[in-house]
Amino acid sequence: MYTVVIILLFAVTPGQKGVINILAGFSPQESRGLDIIGIIRWNLCVLPPIAASILFMDMEMGVLQIYTMIRSENTKKWFIQRFMGVVIANLFYLLLFVVITELCAGAGDYKKKRFLLFLTLFFLHTLLISLVSVALCTQSKNIYITIVFYLAVEGIMVVIGEFFPKIAAYLPPYWGMIRQVENALSGTILYLFLITGISAVIMIGSFMFTIKCLRV
Repeated sequence: MYTVVIILLFAVTPGQKGVINILAGFSPQESRGLDIIGIIRWNLCVLPPIAASILFMDMEMGVLQIYTMIRSENTKKWFIQRFMGVVIANLFYLLLFVVITELCAGAGDYKKKRFLLFLTLFFLHTLLISLVSVALCTQSKNIYITIVFYLAVEGIMVVIGEFFPKIAAYLPPYWGMIRQVENALSGTILYLFLITGISAVIMIGSFMFTIKCLRV
């Protein structure tokens, strides 16, 4: 699935074959009206690892959960193992994208100064949405609530940011877009610290909330 999506993103991003250009998102400050194509492309970029994480956890919390949990001795240990699966699903997608892009296009993005920042922002964003989605799925026992959450964040919030560029910097979907981050508040260290700090707090909260729901 990851490979198919990567090839598709190559096809719908003409003239921009570097991994940073393809996964960089967009900046509302540079838009001239509602960038529908940009929104669709961004969702295509972030959906695969998030969907993989949700489907993985939905399967793990199925009929065999009680047996796998007994073998893990306790709920926390059981979830930590699944949590690592979610982390790997998100990290593998990004690294696979980098490898395939460099092999096919040879853009040399890994040599750029902002490459590490790009990797960090994109990975934190997809992992953040994945963990919150997992928490919602665990609490509701329903995968559909995670679909509503995803559409609210990556759909509605992105559109709001397009209409109101001044508040885009404070909306979660834009935290993973390096184009937006570089334009937001002049790309200061304080802003980077703010969005990474908030992301970390939300992820830790989602982790603890999921464990609490599993124990109920």
